[in-house]
Amino acid sequence: MKSADKIKRFFEKAELNVNSNADEQVFKDVLQAQQKTTKKLSAMPEIWRITMKSPIVKLAVAALLVIACLTGIFMFKETSSAAWAIEQSIEAASQYKAIFIEGLDSERTWREDGSLEQRPYKSWAVANDDQTIIEKYRHEVDGIPIIITNGQKTWRYDPNTNTVQIENRPYVASECWCGSQLLEQLKGFHDSGIITHWEVTYGQEPNTDKEQAFLRIAWLEERYNGPRSLWIEFDMESKLPVSFKQWENPKWGGPATLVGEKITYYENLTDELFEFEIPEGASVIEH
Repeated sequence: MKSADKIKRFFEKAELNVNSNADEQVFKDVLQAQQKTTKKLSAMPEIWRITMKSPIVKLAVAALLVIACLTGIFMFKETSSAAWAIEQSIEAASQYKAIFIEGLDSERTWREDGSLEQRPYKSWAVANDDQTIIEKYRHEVDGIPIIITNGQKTWRYDPNTNTVQIENRPYVASECWCGSQLLEQLKGFHDSGIITHWEVTYGQEPNTDKEQAFLRIAWLEERYNGPRSLWIEFDMESKLPVSFKQWENPKWGGPATLVGEKITYYENLTDELFEFEIPEGASVIEH
Protein backbone atom coordinates (compact mmCIF):
# COMPACT_ATOMS: atom_id res chain seq x y z
CA MET A 1 0.00 0.00 0.00
CA LYS A 2 1.30 3.48 -0.88
CA SER A 3 2.31 5.91 1.87
CA ALA A 4 -0.42 8.34 0.88
CA ASP A 5 -3.09 5.62 1.19
CA LYS A 6 -1.77 4.58 4.62
CA ILE A 7 -1.89 8.14 5.93
CA LYS A 8 -5.42 8.62 4.56
CA ARG A 9 -6.50 5.43 6.37
CA PHE A 10 -4.93 6.75 9.55
CA PHE A 11 -7.03 9.92 9.28
CA GLU A 12 -10.20 7.93 8.61
CA LYS A 13 -9.64 5.73 11.67
CA ALA A 14 -8.71 8.70 13.87
CA GLU A 15 -12.19 10.24 13.38
CA LEU A 16 -10.87 13.75 13.87
CA ASN A 17 -13.61 16.35 14.23
CA VAL A 18 -12.42 18.86 11.63
CA ASN A 19 -13.94 20.26 8.48
CA SER A 20 -13.02 18.88 5.06
CA ASN A 21 -10.73 21.76 4.17
CA ALA A 22 -8.76 21.43 7.40
CA ASP A 23 -8.65 17.65 6.98
CA GLU A 24 -7.22 17.94 3.48
CA GLN A 25 -4.70 20.61 4.51
CA VAL A 26 -3.39 18.65 7.48
CA PHE A 27 -3.22 15.51 5.31
CA LYS A 28 -1.12 17.38 2.74
CA ASP A 29 1.21 18.65 5.49
CA VAL A 30 1.67 15.17 6.95
CA LEU A 31 2.21 13.58 3.54
CA GLN A 32 4.79 16.19 2.62
CA ALA A 33 6.61 15.67 5.92
CA GLN A 34 6.53 11.89 5.46
CA GLN A 35 7.98 12.18 1.95
CA LYS A 36 10.80 14.41 3.20
CA THR A 37 11.56 11.91 5.93
CA THR A 38 11.69 9.07 3.40
CA LYS A 39 14.25 10.94 1.27
CA LYS A 40 16.49 11.44 4.31
CA LEU A 41 16.42 7.79 5.34
CA SER A 42 19.16 6.80 2.92
CA ALA A 43 21.58 9.00 4.87
CA MET A 44 20.57 7.55 8.25
CA PRO A 45 22.35 4.69 10.05
CA GLU A 46 21.31 1.17 9.05
CA ILE A 47 19.55 0.57 12.37
CA TRP A 48 17.19 3.52 11.72
CA ARG A 49 16.28 2.16 8.27
CA ILE A 50 15.59 -1.27 9.74
CA THR A 51 13.42 0.19 12.49
CA MET A 52 11.38 2.24 10.04
CA LYS A 53 10.39 -0.93 8.16
CA SER A 54 8.11 -1.79 11.06
CA PRO A 55 4.43 -0.92 10.30
CA ILE A 56 3.90 -0.02 13.98
CA VAL A 57 6.77 2.48 13.96
CA LYS A 58 5.54 4.00 10.70
CA LEU A 59 2.07 4.48 12.18
CA ALA A 60 3.57 6.03 15.32
CA VAL A 61 5.62 8.47 13.23
CA ALA A 62 2.53 9.43 11.21
CA ALA A 63 0.60 9.99 14.44
CA LEU A 64 3.37 12.20 15.84
CA LEU A 65 3.40 14.23 12.63
CA VAL A 66 -0.35 14.80 12.90
CA ILE A 67 -0.04 15.90 16.51
CA ALA A 68 2.84 18.20 15.61
CA CYS A 69 0.81 19.80 12.81
CA LEU A 70 -2.23 20.30 15.03
CA THR A 71 -0.53 21.45 18.26
CA GLY A 72 3.08 22.27 17.49
CA ILE A 73 2.53 25.97 17.04
CA PHE A 74 0.87 26.22 20.46
CA MET A 75 3.65 24.23 22.16
CA PHE A 76 6.27 26.48 20.58
CA LYS A 77 4.45 29.59 21.70
CA GLU A 78 4.30 28.37 25.30
CA THR A 79 7.89 27.20 25.62
CA SER A 80 9.47 30.07 23.73
CA SER A 81 7.70 32.65 25.91
CA ALA A 82 9.07 31.07 29.09
CA ALA A 83 12.57 32.45 28.67
CA TRP A 84 14.02 34.84 31.24
CA ALA A 85 17.48 35.44 32.64
CA ILE A 86 18.54 38.02 35.20
CA GLU A 87 21.17 39.36 32.76
CA GLN A 88 18.29 40.55 30.55
CA SER A 89 16.75 42.49 33.45
CA ILE A 90 20.09 44.00 34.42
CA GLU A 91 20.48 45.32 30.88
CA ALA A 92 16.88 46.60 30.77
CA ALA A 93 17.07 48.36 34.16
CA SER A 94 20.40 50.00 33.28
CA GLN A 95 18.57 52.15 30.73
CA TYR A 96 16.77 54.08 33.51
CA LYS A 97 18.26 56.41 36.10
CA ALA A 98 15.10 57.12 38.11
CA ILE A 99 12.41 54.98 39.69
CA PHE A 100 9.05 55.41 41.48
CA ILE A 101 7.66 52.70 43.76
CA GLU A 102 4.22 52.42 45.38
CA GLY A 103 3.43 49.78 47.97
CA LEU A 104 3.36 48.89 51.66
CA ASP A 105 6.14 49.16 54.20
CA SER A 106 6.74 48.97 57.94
CA GLU A 107 8.71 51.20 60.28
CA ARG A 108 11.37 48.49 60.33
CA THR A 109 12.46 49.52 56.82
CA TRP A 110 13.45 53.01 57.91
CA ARG A 111 13.73 52.82 61.72
CA GLU A 112 15.78 50.17 63.52
CA ASP A 113 13.38 49.87 66.47
CA GLY A 114 10.22 50.15 64.37
CA SER A 115 7.29 47.77 64.15
CA LEU A 116 6.22 45.51 61.28
CA GLU A 117 2.80 47.12 60.85
CA GLN A 118 2.33 47.83 57.14
CA ARG A 119 1.28 51.20 55.81
CA PRO A 120 1.02 52.65 52.28
CA TYR A 121 4.17 54.34 51.01
CA LYS A 122 5.60 56.02 47.94
CA SER A 123 9.30 56.24 47.10
CA TRP A 124 11.15 58.21 44.44
CA ALA A 125 14.84 57.61 43.75
CA VAL A 126 17.47 58.88 41.34
CA ALA A 127 20.80 57.11 40.87
CA ASN A 128 24.20 58.71 40.37
CA ASP A 129 25.66 58.83 36.87
CA ASP A 130 27.21 55.34 36.99
CA GLN A 131 24.11 53.92 38.73
CA THR A 132 26.00 52.50 41.70
CA ILE A 133 24.19 54.28 44.56
CA ILE A 134 21.06 56.30 45.22
CA GLU A 135 21.85 59.99 44.89
CA LYS A 136 18.41 61.48 45.56
CA TYR A 137 15.64 59.84 47.54
CA ARG A 138 12.15 60.65 48.84
CA HIS A 139 10.06 58.31 50.99
CA GLU A 140 6.49 59.13 52.03
CA VAL A 141 4.28 57.13 54.38
CA ASP A 142 0.56 57.89 54.27
CA GLY A 143 1.43 61.00 52.26
CA ILE A 144 3.85 62.33 54.91
CA PRO A 145 7.52 62.77 53.89
CA ILE A 146 9.63 60.63 56.25
CA ILE A 147 13.04 60.69 54.59
CA ILE A 148 14.31 63.00 51.86
CA THR A 149 17.85 63.43 50.55
CA ASN A 150 19.06 65.65 47.72
CA GLY A 151 22.50 64.05 47.51
CA GLN A 152 24.07 66.54 49.92
CA LYS A 153 21.65 66.81 52.84
CA THR A 154 19.18 64.42 54.45
CA TRP A 155 15.96 65.26 56.29
CA ARG A 156 14.30 62.75 58.62
CA TYR A 157 10.85 63.60 59.91
CA ASP A 158 9.07 62.00 62.89
CA PRO A 159 5.36 62.93 62.65
CA ASN A 160 4.69 61.55 66.16
CA THR A 161 6.95 64.19 67.77
CA ASN A 162 6.82 66.72 64.91
CA THR A 163 10.60 66.69 64.83
CA VAL A 164 12.93 67.13 61.85
CA GLN A 165 16.50 65.88 61.99
CA ILE A 166 18.84 67.35 59.38
CA GLU A 167 22.07 65.58 58.48
CA ASN A 168 24.59 67.37 56.27
CA ARG A 169 25.32 64.24 54.26
CA PRO A 170 23.46 61.94 51.84
CA TYR A 171 21.07 59.30 53.14
CA VAL A 172 23.41 56.78 54.80
CA ALA A 173 21.25 53.78 53.83
CA SER A 174 21.76 54.58 50.14
CA GLU A 175 24.41 51.91 49.70
CA CYS A 176 22.99 50.44 46.51
CA TRP A 177 20.94 51.71 43.59
CA CYS A 178 17.71 49.74 43.57
CA GLY A 179 17.77 49.25 39.80
CA SER A 180 20.34 47.35 37.77
CA GLN A 181 22.96 47.50 40.58
CA LEU A 182 20.67 45.60 42.95
CA LEU A 183 20.03 42.94 40.31
CA GLU A 184 23.77 42.66 39.69
CA GLN A 185 24.33 42.14 43.41
CA LEU A 186 21.69 39.43 43.53
CA LYS A 187 23.29 37.70 40.55
CA GLY A 188 26.66 37.94 42.29
CA PHE A 189 25.21 36.44 45.47
CA HIS A 190 23.77 33.60 43.40
CA ASP A 191 27.00 32.92 41.50
CA SER A 192 29.07 32.91 44.70
CA GLY A 193 26.68 30.62 46.60
CA ILE A 194 25.54 33.20 49.16
CA ILE A 195 21.94 32.80 48.00
CA THR A 196 20.64 29.48 49.33
CA HIS A 197 17.44 29.39 47.26
CA TRP A 198 16.94 30.59 43.66
CA GLU A 199 13.74 29.60 41.88
CA VAL A 200 12.24 30.97 38.65
CA THR A 201 8.61 30.32 37.68
CA TYR A 202 6.30 31.76 35.01
CA GLY A 203 2.72 32.98 34.81
CA GLN A 204 0.41 35.72 33.56
CA GLU A 205 -0.71 39.04 34.99
CA PRO A 206 -4.42 38.46 35.84
CA ASN A 207 -5.77 41.78 34.54
CA THR A 208 -3.83 42.00 31.27
CA ASP A 209 -2.70 38.39 30.59
CA LYS A 210 0.84 39.75 30.12
CA GLU A 211 3.46 37.08 30.62
CA GLN A 212 5.51 37.38 33.80
CA ALA A 213 8.54 35.71 35.38
CA PHE A 214 8.76 35.28 39.14
CA LEU A 215 12.03 35.00 41.07
CA ARG A 216 12.13 33.65 44.65
CA ILE A 217 15.43 33.91 46.48
CA ALA A 218 16.68 33.58 50.06
CA TRP A 219 19.96 33.84 51.95
CA LEU A 220 21.25 33.54 55.52
CA GLU A 221 24.46 35.64 55.57
CA GLU A 222 24.20 38.29 58.33
CA ARG A 223 26.78 40.50 56.64
CA TYR A 224 24.28 40.93 53.77
CA ASN A 225 21.32 41.70 56.08
CA GLY A 226 20.37 38.04 56.28
CA PRO A 227 18.46 35.99 56.95
CA ARG A 228 16.22 37.40 54.25
CA SER A 229 13.98 36.30 51.39
CA LEU A 230 12.66 38.09 48.32
CA TRP A 231 9.98 37.60 45.70
CA ILE A 232 10.36 39.66 42.51
CA GLU A 233 7.99 39.85 39.54
CA PHE A 234 9.43 40.63 36.09
CA ASP A 235 7.53 41.72 32.99
CA MET A 236 8.55 39.32 30.22
CA GLU A 237 8.22 41.92 27.47
CA SER A 238 10.34 44.67 29.02
CA LYS A 239 12.32 42.32 31.33
CA LEU A 240 11.96 44.97 34.07
CA PRO A 241 11.02 44.22 37.70
CA VAL A 242 7.42 45.40 38.22
CA SER A 243 6.74 44.37 41.85
CA PHE A 244 8.44 42.72 44.82
CA LYS A 245 8.12 41.54 48.43
CA GLN A 246 10.82 41.26 51.10
CA TRP A 247 10.83 39.25 54.34
CA GLU A 248 13.23 39.32 57.30
CA ASN A 249 13.43 35.53 57.31
CA PRO A 250 14.63 32.95 54.73
CA LYS A 251 11.25 31.26 54.23
CA TRP A 252 8.92 34.02 52.94
CA GLY A 253 7.06 33.59 56.21
CA GLY A 254 4.64 35.99 57.87
CA PRO A 255 4.05 39.61 56.82
CA ALA A 256 6.51 41.10 54.37
CA THR A 257 8.66 43.93 55.72
CA LEU A 258 8.53 45.79 52.42
CA VAL A 259 6.16 45.43 49.46
CA GLY A 260 6.51 47.16 46.09
CA GLU A 261 3.13 46.82 44.41
CA LYS A 262 4.03 48.92 41.37
CA ILE A 263 7.36 50.08 39.96
CA THR A 264 7.62 52.83 37.33
CA TYR A 265 10.84 53.76 35.53
CA TYR A 266 11.99 57.20 34.37
CA GLU A 267 15.03 58.71 32.72
CA ASN A 268 15.13 61.32 35.51
CA LEU A 269 13.01 63.15 38.11
CA THR A 270 12.76 66.86 39.01
CA ASP A 271 14.98 68.29 41.77
CA GLU A 272 11.94 69.82 43.51
CA LEU A 273 10.88 66.34 44.64
CA PHE A 274 13.99 66.08 46.80
CA GLU A 275 13.71 69.32 48.78
CA PHE A 276 12.09 69.08 52.24
CA GLU A 277 9.64 71.68 53.50
CA ILE A 278 9.79 71.84 57.30
CA PRO A 279 6.26 71.54 58.80
CA GLU A 280 4.92 74.46 60.79
CA GLY A 281 5.89 74.32 64.44
CA ALA A 282 8.28 71.39 64.00
CA SER A 283 11.39 71.10 66.15
CA VAL A 284 14.60 71.05 64.11
CA ILE A 285 17.73 69.18 65.11
CA GLU A 286 20.71 69.65 62.80
CA HIS A 287 23.82 67.46 62.92
